[in-house]
Amino acid sequence: MMYYQRMTPTKEDIKKWLKDSGKSREWLAEQCGVDKRTLNNWLSVSREVPSKALLIIQRLMTDKISPIPPQVEIDFTDEEWEVISAAMTATQQTFMEFINSAFRNALKEFADIALQNAAKEKEAARKKFTPVETFTAPSLEAQGQIIGNIAAGNLADGDTIPQDIRLYRELEKGEYLLRVNGHSMEPSIPDGSVVIMKKYTIPPIPKPGTIVQYHDERGVTLKKLVRRKNPETGKMEYTLHPINPAFGGIEPMDGGKISVIYIETPGESMTNARLKNPEERA
Repeated sequence: MMYYQRMTPTKEDIKKWLKDSGKSREWLAEQCGVDKRTLNNWLSVSREVPSKALLIIQRLMTDKISPIPPQVEIDFTDEEWEVISAAMTATQQTFMEFINSAFRNALKEFADIALQNAAKEKEAARKKFTPVETFTAPSLEAQGQIIGNIAAGNLADGDTIPQDIRLYRELEKGEYLLRVNGHSMEPSIPDGSVVIMKKYTIPPIPKPGTIVQYHDERGVTLKKLVRRKNPETGKMEYTLHPINPAFGGIEPMDGGKISVIYIETPGESMTNARLKNPEERA
């Protein structure tokens, strides 16, 4: 029948369909939610069938699947029905075809957004839990000799106990190894650690903040060089401070000498390391 194939049925199509299907105008008016008089006015020559009602009638005319179609409440405004009607005409679709197409497009868009969000969450989780790369220490290819000890506490004599160890690098010119005895430079330089020291000649005083080997008539110690104002005299002066606040410093640095600076605390591999007894440590 022609009215099944038309995209938008005419009034004549509707009248013919009612006659062929044996349905009354009262029934059609009820389906459209109006009374029979309103429906008769729509089908008259001088009146237009509203877009909303026309979509309902078209669905009824093309519904051949089930005598009891599923009930779905569609609450569109008159302006929205006008837009839908125009879109149906432009796409050559029936009402149900248009609704199904719009529903599938909405589902596809929702699925795309869900996939994008899942990908973003996965990437965020990957960045948050990046596996830690395994660190491989360089091989111990160089060799050095500890030539003595240095106090990290009170000034003390540095005894000479030569001992060979393996290092990550060769010692440069002017560098040598000492073993630290004491806790005043912890945690940066732990008690018992081996340090690389280097002879210092110019300028006379190293840069403040440098860790130095200081010695005077009382002995030798490892401390951090600081320059500050004397609160009593108002003059700038050099002092020697420990890193560990539990220890005291040397204020002011007077009468002693700095001829060696600290370079680094290298890794070492050695056996039978000789450490002084606790009572011997400064």
